[in-house]
Amino acid sequence: MEEIILRPDSKGRLNLGELAKGVSSYHVRKEENGKFTLIPFVEIPLSEKWIFDNQEVLEKIKSSLYKLEN
Repeated sequence: MEEIILRPDSKGRLNLGELAKGVSSYHVRKEENGKFTLIPFVEIPLSEKWIFDNQEVLEKIKSSLYKLEN
């Protein structure tokens, strides 16, 4: 596990820099002991949400993409 020290700026912001590469957003969890946990996630447009809500469509897309790769 990589461990680094980050210091907040005067407004309390932390710059994750390269650590955040490829991640669009984080859920932040603050625990009672003061520990923060960042949970990375990727957002999708609302217009594409139906694909992920429909398991049959999602599996067809995954299958098609797999065939294209091989």
